[in-house]
Amino acid sequence: MSILNATQGELRWNGTKIAKVLNASINKTRDTLQTTGIGDMDDTFAYGKRNTGGSATLLYKTDDLATTQLMNRILNDGESPDELTLILRKGQSQGTLSGPVLISSQSESISVGENTTVNINFVISGKPSANY
Repeated sequence: MSILNATQGELRWNGTKIAKVLNASINKTRDTLQTTGIGDMDDTFAYGKRNTGGSATLLYKTDDLATTQLMNRILNDGESPDELTLILRKGQSQGTLSGPVLISSQSESISVGENTTVNINFVISGKPSANY
């Protein structure tokens, strides 16, 4: 069994690498719907809707104008979902999550040289494409 590892990960926006992933957490939840009928003695359930989201710490260079503009678009100016791909295991066929993503919160950390870290929380709008 391999361990999912984000140390070599990256974030891609419309196919372009814009940041390195330092760590990530992905949460998938499914509603459970009660299907118990009148007169049944035990509760029964069925699966309902799915929600996929998570959080990540990203590292990017502030001196790269294209990356900075894309990060500003994603983190500050976005009004609709952006197509993002989170690659957790670079160079392997597994360990990716992608889809139309909304960034629900962000917080930037202290810069290290020309690099900046930013913590984000995100939610995928619709069905994600995942390969773990």
